Amino acid sequence: MRVTLIAMGFLALLFGCKPKTGVSDKLAFDLKSVLDTVDLEEVSIGEIHLPTGKIIAGDPFFIYDNKPFKTKVNPGNYPVKLLIYKVEEDHYRIAFAKIQFSGNQAIHWTLALTEDITDEQIKSLQPGEFFGYGVDAGLGCFIDQETNTIFNSVMDKFSKDNPDKNYYDDVLAEEFRTTSGQHPLSRDLGDWDNHFPKQGDNHNVIMFASGWGDGSYPTYWGTDLNGKIVELITDFIVVGGE
Repeated sequence: MRVTLIAMGFLALLFGCKPKTGVSDKLAFDLKSVLDTVDLEEVSIGEIHLPTGKIIAGDPFFIYDNKPFKTKVNPGNYPVKLLIYKVEEDHYRIAFAKIQFSGNQAIHWTLALTEDITDEQIKSLQPGEFFGYGVDAGLGCFIDQETNTIFNSVMDKFSKDNPDKNYYDDVLAEEFRTTSGQHPLSRDLGDWDNHFPKQGDNHNVIMFASGWGDGSYPTYWGTDLNGKIVELITDFIVVGGE
């Protein structure tokens, strides 16, 4: 049995990027002040396959019942990139994870809302608060709604067939070490992985370490001068806090 400990739509205090002011613009946030002033290393970690264009973001082990974001993108394959912050020598943390939809520059960011968030909840949002996803296993991910069904079905079958094992230790751990464990900006255990639940199938889930670990994190739609979607970006609140 799978239990969602912290669902999408969890309301949490924002310690990172400050929201713009204005009652009518509660969902607009300013990432530019952080992205333009903090030294971040960008690393490309693969392409996410989005067969439906309905994206779910969350802790990969607790997304069974998660709803996708209300905004849908055109189906296709899109690059996923990490923005990594150097804490000190040989110590790096993933500050942001994003799906890149366009080569244009994002200049506006709006809080990404899942299908289960109501207008009443949005109206009740207070300055310094956001809707985001909870992390309880130290990982975040991007996944298509269709892939989420496949991924959770594969994990359920693995658990049923292997009651004395767990999916991370016996499947994912070696993938993480092989994929990113040797990268100079990653820890030895690996900080990201491009996982394909079924061999020979292009449905994938891209996972990454969630900054400092467990917590609640907001995701934003970044748009360009013309209001076109450029990126979907999760802030792990590693930089920009008060």
